[in-house]
Amino acid sequence: MVHLFRTLAVLLGSCCVVAGQASAAGPFDQDTLTTSVLEVRPASPAKEEPRRWVAAVLALGLGPFGAHRLYLGTDTKVPIIYGITFGGFGVIPLIDLAHILFSKDLTPYEGNYKVLMWSGTRPELTPP
Repeated sequence: MVHLFRTLAVLLGSCCVVAGQASAAGPFDQDTLTTSVLEVRPASPAKEEPRRWVAAVLALGLGPFGAHRLYLGTDTKVPIIYGITFGGFGVIPLIDLAHILFSKDLTPYEGNYKVLMWSGTRPELTPP
């Protein structure tokens, strides 16, 4: 029984010694340790605007097939019409490119299901 207590005492003593050394070990000095705070901005729930230059490059390269319209989130029928007519023989993608580059806001062109994305909204009919 005495041997068991001695073994436990040696194990407990060695644990205390190791624990004391472990807290002091390390490549840093506790006195010179500085903490810094990193500012984290919360993610905004608003949808991020598509990058204008990506849409412009797609309009230049694959405009006759409507790739820029797919990037802006249109219906699949619009690129099919672009592909059949090669984008109105290349005229429609050039006009789309001008609107992408020179318009202030791209939101009217996002998710626009019209073939001519720059065409305005129809005026409402007057009620009878």
